[in-house]
Amino acid sequence: MKTKILLFSLLISFILSIESYAQNGSKITGKVADAAGAPMPGVSIKVKGTQMGTVTDGKGNFSFAALEPSSVLQFSFIGYDAQEIKLAGKTQLNIVLTETENNLNQVVVVGYGTVKKKDLTGSISSIGKESLNLGGVTSNVAQAIQGRASGVQVSQASAAPGGTTIIRIRGGNSIKSTNEPLYVVDGFISDYGKDIAPGDIEDIQILKDASATAIYGSRGANGVVLITTKRGKTGQSIVELEGYYGTQRIKTKPELMNATDFKAIANAKAIEQGNPPEYTAADLNSNVNTDWFDLATRNAGVQNYNLSIRGGNEGTKISISGNYFSQLGALKKTDYDRYSGRFNIDHKVNNRLTVGANAYGARASAQYKTYDGNIVPSNVLYGLMLTSPAIPAYNANGTYGVRNGKDNPLAWLLEPTNERFNNKLTANIFGDLKIIEPLTLHVSGGTEFSATKEGTYLPTTLLPGNKVGGQAAVNEFNTTRNLMESYLTFKKTFGGIHSLTALAGFSYQFDTYERHYTQVQKFSTDKYLYHRLDAGTERIASLSYKDEAIMYSYFGRVNYSLKDRYLATFTLRQDVSSKFGPNNRAGLFPSGSLAWKVSDEDFMKDNKVFSSLKVRTGYGVTGNDRIDNYAYMATFGPTNVTLDDGGHSAGGLVATRLANPDLKWESNAQFNAGLDMGFLKDRLNVTIDYYKKTTKDLLLDLPIEQINGFNSQLVNGGSLQNQGVELSISSKNISNDDLSWNTTLNIAYNKQKALDLNGRPSIISQTANPDGSVPAADFTKLAVGRELSELFGYEYIGVIKTGEVYAPQPGSKAGDPKYADLDGNGIVNSADRKVLGHAYPRFVLGFSNDFTYKNFDLGIFFQGALGSNLFNMNRLLLETYTGTDALNRWTPQNENTDIPRNGYFTSKYGNYINSRFVENSSYLKLKNLTIGYSLPTAKIGVLKGISKARVYFTAQDLFTITKYTGSDPEVSTNDSGNSNLRAGLDFNAYPAFRSYTLGLKVNF
Repeated sequence: MKTKILLFSLLISFILSIESYAQNGSKITGKVADAAGAPMPGVSIKVKGTQMGTVTDGKGNFSFAALEPSSVLQFSFIGYDAQEIKLAGKTQLNIVLTETENNLNQVVVVGYGTVKKKDLTGSISSIGKESLNLGGVTSNVAQAIQGRASGVQVSQASAAPGGTTIIRIRGGNSIKSTNEPLYVVDGFISDYGKDIAPGDIEDIQILKDASATAIYGSRGANGVVLITTKRGKTGQSIVELEGYYGTQRIKTKPELMNATDFKAIANAKAIEQGNPPEYTAADLNSNVNTDWFDLATRNAGVQNYNLSIRGGNEGTKISISGNYFSQLGALKKTDYDRYSGRFNIDHKVNNRLTVGANAYGARASAQYKTYDGNIVPSNVLYGLMLTSPAIPAYNANGTYGVRNGKDNPLAWLLEPTNERFNNKLTANIFGDLKIIEPLTLHVSGGTEFSATKEGTYLPTTLLPGNKVGGQAAVNEFNTTRNLMESYLTFKKTFGGIHSLTALAGFSYQFDTYERHYTQVQKFSTDKYLYHRLDAGTERIASLSYKDEAIMYSYFGRVNYSLKDRYLATFTLRQDVSSKFGPNNRAGLFPSGSLAWKVSDEDFMKDNKVFSSLKVRTGYGVTGNDRIDNYAYMATFGPTNVTLDDGGHSAGGLVATRLANPDLKWESNAQFNAGLDMGFLKDRLNVTIDYYKKTTKDLLLDLPIEQINGFNSQLVNGGSLQNQGVELSISSKNISNDDLSWNTTLNIAYNKQKALDLNGRPSIISQTANPDGSVPAADFTKLAVGRELSELFGYEYIGVIKTGEVYAPQPGSKAGDPKYADLDGNGIVNSADRKVLGHAYPRFVLGFSNDFTYKNFDLGIFFQGALGSNLFNMNRLLLETYTGTDALNRWTPQNENTDIPRNGYFTSKYGNYINSRFVENSSYLKLKNLTIGYSLPTAKIGVLKGISKARVYFTAQDLFTITKYTGSDPEVSTNDSGNSNLRAGLDFNAYPAFRSYTLGLKVNF
């Protein structure tokens, strides 16, 4: 009874104290917004020293019924700096929260889970949405992250609309297989992760070392890109609309001769070779002077629009978004369009069960041209550079101008049909069940489907098409992935100093790939294009097949922390894949890493230098399974065999590949050591990593005895090493109510070399000379102890002068190129070739400065690569045929030049790959310059209902600092066979452009 009376008395006292507090206090109201002025719902507000508190509503508003004038309010929100505000008699507050640049308590997504940034033991780079959506033409993830993370090289393989982007994390690990990283989108392993619209992305985590990637086993060797898309949040729904429109202009066009100069040189060349002049007197008097590049190119428009709706309550959160991207090509009749949509939902069934779903769909279409090869039908750009300006683009009757029975390049650009359509759909569902307090079960399942159709038609308006009555082809290929995964997570703290998180799971993946190809000719009309293959009376090619691949896996990870200071992570994964031979179908991939938070030690309490200091080290093994299905099997394909002279034939089978039951994964062992440092209360952060990784059991196409019926066989053999250093620096230089200035710098050094090539001293990549008119020439070379894709050729030492006899090149004459006889044996031959450069850069870097002043913002971003070379085949061809540099060629009257004589390219010594055309391709680009202004929506009546509005202008690739004389030093256009040996060639790449865009972003 006494206890009840005591409790009752305490309750009455508490009520009276509140009443008294209310009588003496004042009503407080206010609003919380971010740095851009957008309201912030869900901000936690507490009255310091009391139990009183509230949260902001959907419009960022809050209120307290009555507070003492001396009260202090504490404002906090995840990802933002906390603030304490003294009322000091104020009753109306406007609070601005700023995002924390380097919040060590930030939760970072890792494979199959999350971890606080301060507890990371591996090497991971984080890129937030703020860095991904700065403006400019960025149609996919790969373009958006260029230069944003240390050790990550991103290059634009093609500037064509929707063109390919290449990503390398810590160098290349494979010679035959791809070096592209694995993409995981919202937990789903995807082959199309890098195609996601940047506006849909919340953040990106790039896993770089083996301790971080080993959880993905046989697919982790090239690094892992984890993409988290935007999701709904509790509070008022947010509607966001963003769009930009701009123009793209070709950076540089080749400097080509006018018709008068071209005809003079062509006639001189013919006479020198003992032939009659190519152009007659009538031709010489013609005023035709065609600028092929001007007729074929344009200033092209680009536009992008993104609409999203996100919101929810405590039970259900939803995010819906749609995107449209359209890009016209700098070359006419090239373009790319993409429509995409995304839907994410999270639903809390009860305190133990949460379920959700993600869905993404996209449709892309493109008109494209082929740019590889060395003849006009396969490479329009080749024709634009080398076709005579004396040929009219059009005749008086409107037909295309021709000469010597060949179509002009404008006809090849505009007349053929080359179209590509792609549909993608990804959908997955998931659930998280809290079985007991420390144990949670996650289950997910989903599918990814991609269907691509390419249709081409060669019309009768072109001479080759006219010969065959028109020619059409349809190429269709579909891929499907079904993925099911489940894992248990155990998380518990023991004794106040021991923290343990353990994970164990299972994964099952089933992929299918189908292809159907048909090519027919002899049509009665060009109107059908490729849409009525049955209208063609002659089928010339037909192909179809279906591949399947299965992988099942077991994986586990343990994270242990002692005193929140000493950290350890151990992972293990076993993959079993049908892609590999029965003798090596299973692979085991372990890793371990340790970290020590030195700054949390007692002996560091009085230090005045570091605000945070952590040391990391780790080692692990990952794999690479990126090979064709059934690559280990002997395969057969259909063929027709002629039986007699009468043309009778019969169908049969022919062997297409030798069996190799011992084929297995490439394995990649990597050591990493890192240092994370924070200074000035973490306003300045520095991260340094050193790594050394070795790829063993390289997949190589190696020559074999032709008695087997094949020239080469895919085998495991040899090893490759990458090692390097990465440096990342971020600083918050100025931060106050009116002005902020943030800087980031990342720079990475990587050196790679071959340790073993299956007992061979070197591999030389054989390729026909790009001109196609001369015998085969060696282009790149890989030797033990040397780098991948070293450019290989002769040392150019000048032009043979009049009267000079250069004994090492018998049969040469004045004006011919002269090469060094390096071995001194008195003859220039293949033994005199040497390494002239290397295609892959030693350093990659990114440097940004972001400023805000009141409502204005300015972003300046530089990106670069240092220590690389390109073989400038374009320059070689232009000097030989149509470029203005050919006017400075050697002649008896012009001895003091380093450009050989007219027509030298087809001479005995004219076809050699040599140092004259191997150039330094290091560069530094002003990649992005953005100027923005956020409208003060609260002060403008017509903008009522708009919480945030920003208008911005962006210039992309504004200038490039480089010694390279070609169009763009980023380009590399050779890729086949042992593909990673064949980089470093600039040959008729799609023209690079700079863009200017104007954009608007509005939040409702």
